[in-house]
Amino acid sequence: MLDQINQSNDVQNFSITQLEELAADCRKRILEVISQTGGHLASSLGAVELIVSLAKVFDLERDKIVWDVGHQTYAYKLLTGRNDRFEQIGCKDGLSKFLSRFESPYDHFGAGHASTSISASLGISKARTLNGDDFKTIAVIGDGAMTGGLAYEALNHTGDLDENLIVILNDNEMSIDANVGALSRTVLNISSSKSFNRVRAEIIRQIREHKLPLAISKTMDRVNDSLMAFFTKGIWFEKFNFRYFGKVDGHDIKDLVSFLKLVKDIRGPILLHVVTKKGKGFQPAEFNPAIFHGVGPFNQKTGEPTKEKQKGKSYTSIWSDAFAQIVESDEKVVGISAAMSANTGLAKIRQNHPERIFDVGIAEGHAVTFAGGMSTEGIKPFVVIYSTFLQRAFDHIVHDICRQNLPVRFILDRGGFVGGDGATHHGILDLSYLRMIPNMSIMVPKNGAEMQAMINLAHQYDKGPIAMRFPRGNSCEYSNLSQDTLPEIPFGKGETLRSGNDILLLAVGAMVDEALKVAENLEKDGISVGVINARFVKPLDRDLILSAVSSVKLVATMEENVRIGGFGSGVLELLAESGVLKPFVPFGAPDQFIKFASRDEQMKEAGLDVPSMTAKLQQTWAPIAAPKKNQVAV
Repeated sequence: MLDQINQSNDVQNFSITQLEELAADCRKRILEVISQTGGHLASSLGAVELIVSLAKVFDLERDKIVWDVGHQTYAYKLLTGRNDRFEQIGCKDGLSKFLSRFESPYDHFGAGHASTSISASLGISKARTLNGDDFKTIAVIGDGAMTGGLAYEALNHTGDLDENLIVILNDNEMSIDANVGALSRTVLNISSSKSFNRVRAEIIRQIREHKLPLAISKTMDRVNDSLMAFFTKGIWFEKFNFRYFGKVDGHDIKDLVSFLKLVKDIRGPILLHVVTKKGKGFQPAEFNPAIFHGVGPFNQKTGEPTKEKQKGKSYTSIWSDAFAQIVESDEKVVGISAAMSANTGLAKIRQNHPERIFDVGIAEGHAVTFAGGMSTEGIKPFVVIYSTFLQRAFDHIVHDICRQNLPVRFILDRGGFVGGDGATHHGILDLSYLRMIPNMSIMVPKNGAEMQAMINLAHQYDKGPIAMRFPRGNSCEYSNLSQDTLPEIPFGKGETLRSGNDILLLAVGAMVDEALKVAENLEKDGISVGVINARFVKPLDRDLILSAVSSVKLVATMEENVRIGGFGSGVLELLAESGVLKPFVPFGAPDQFIKFASRDEQMKEAGLDVPSMTAKLQQTWAPIAAPKKNQVAV
């Protein structure tokens, strides 16, 4: 059936039986490809029947579906002209793992972070009204994204505007980790029968079309509220001025099509509650949806990874093991995550200390301010969030933490380029947006062993907020030493790894090893190169840097972060303030969004691979060295 689709609207002619066959084909195609390429599996498998049903009921050439994040949309890609390129998902110049306005006219709003779909679709709906256009707007949001505050701001505004908008709540009882919070439990308790919903729909239609006398209309409204209160233990969505319909079996295409047709032409805000199973149709993903949220290549029969295991130990595991020791040794320490406790290494610690590991849901801003409040009472909070997601809490970091100089520890996972997830998930802005905030200190370890020492330092540091970022991937250099035997890293101090008289390379994090490789290449040309592992982006080791710079003719900085405002900018500011004028080459990500590709390809595009940096420095050094070669003995 999938091969019979030339354009998305072909699906509208399919029978229910054909739609079921089409859903099976989509699920098979997703499994075949993602088992080879890797990608977001469990969410996309769970939404197959919903997507097929949407394509049956709505005109995808005209109507606009806005998806939250895009984890769930692989079947949507297959039905909207991308089946023949699906093997290229996550590859350079291929398809995005999420939705992208640059990729397809069917992708009406791109996103890689949660909770944006209702806001965006309301904007599209209001623009439709202002422009006098005629199309349907549908937002599909996962229940996990409903823990994000932006979703409720959008619900509130939608109800106030009374705009025609259909919101589909895809309820699979999970975001990436299992959902948390009282509101999540309330949403999951909402239930009602199909007949009840059909009666309500008819009542709503009669009232809105003024076919009932005013007194009867008001009475029916009160009856509706009473029924909702009885059947759902509350009228949460109804109080936002949404008309609620559900629950609907998200894998029963006949029911889905019936309900979508039912709500399609009802005016005003509508919320359709659809219940799906994450990983549907692939048993390993059904049993372990968190593990199969985002996967590498795997055996399609067993679910076991097929990609050769990387050497070393993952940075996330190293962090988790080190933090577990701290939690055991200090009862004042707590860990805070935003719907990512498993992916950030906190879940296994929570098994032993459930009262000290907090998952706040997709609410990064709340996580930060919550940590600030705890710190005022002598608790030592570690806020553990992917670098890209911490961006959403910027004002909370500024206003609630740094302004009050509270000792909150920020642990940023996935710092730097992250490969196939692309621009929405790169952690290449953190050094810049954190460095600009007064009172913030920033550490970047060169490897796993140094990271363990920095975690220990963060635990001991109580003079204000401090952040440490580490990359995705593995480190072969790590230690199983206890806290007491870890080497000490003095606050704000870097280290000299090699001395040189011609060029000085200042590097942080994963770029330290690259700097050493570049130095070796340049030494082959007879260039004397020094390398410093700065360790701290803020404060910089002023004495070490100025002393080393004084004896060389060319200075370069290396960071896996945007050049603007980052580590290199800090070094330049230090040199300028000190009246030091030297030729300077800042290596960092350019002022652009670098798309999905492998990490190595992204590093090369950014000019941060060893050959590119070596060539740039050779080119810059040549005119500096030329006068020395042309000197004539007198």
